Amino acid sequence: MHVRDIGQGPPLVFLHGWSCHGGFYAPQIEALSSRFRLLLPDLPGHGDSPAASAQPGIADLADALHAMLHRLRLERPILIGWSMGAMVAFDYLQRYGQQDLGGLVIEDMTVRITTDATWSLGLGGAFDAAQNAATLAAMRMDWDGFGAAFLPHLFARDAVPDAGLQQWIGAEITRNDSAVMASLWSSMAAQDYRALLPQIRLPSLIIYGGASQLYAPEVSAYLEAHIPHAQRICLARSGHMPHLEQAAAFNAALADFADSLMLTPLARPASA
Repeated sequence: MHVRDIGQGPPLVFLHGWSCHGGFYAPQIEALSSRFRLLLPDLPGHGDSPAASAQPGIADLADALHAMLHRLRLERPILIGWSMGAMVAFDYLQRYGQQDLGGLVIEDMTVRITTDATWSLGLGGAFDAAQNAATLAAMRMDWDGFGAAFLPHLFARDAVPDAGLQQWIGAEITRNDSAVMASLWSSMAAQDYRALLPQIRLPSLIIYGGASQLYAPEVSAYLEAHIPHAQRICLARSGHMPHLEQAAAFNAALADFADSLMLTPLARPASA
């Protein structure tokens, strides 16, 4: 797995979203690498990391994360999971425990993306099994077209995105392998981490976009209510990508959170 390892200090491990890669954290590298050690993997099937199999799933990505953490022997790293990256973090906690971690950051993500009669806090608030099937069919039939249609939904509602950033993100998304992306999406849609939340004993920060087109504020409220040591922050002018859309505010919130873990006993709890 390709990993950018930049800076020195307390380790922060950034887990990117579906169809993205570690390079999407350029504003964090610039702002935080003088104070923290930043680990920015391209999760398998993304960027410069090949997929582990023809049909990778979230568990494969969590396994790769575990292998990286074991190899580097980081001291109580903070996991920062954006979108799919949050599911990778959840899966890691569920299967490998949390005793070796220092904290958790969840960026604009839910614990279950599909919705039904019992769950309304998924993707868009109404992403049921039929819509999921249609989404998978669309990305398999025309990946470039799907990426172009999906891209505007990443940005804040009613915002005019930076043209250069939008073009770059679009190009990076479309260079992914459509079959791999469909397999990972299908795996994401099968996940449900609701039962995990009360078991999380890590200090946790939830950062969400107040103008996200993908997840309503009620999603972050649910996470805060069900994770014992959680707090949440709204970046009101952000959509699904607060670390890019309001990078300075995101970086400040993340640095404050990391600093707080060095000062409070909550930074050292964590049983599996």
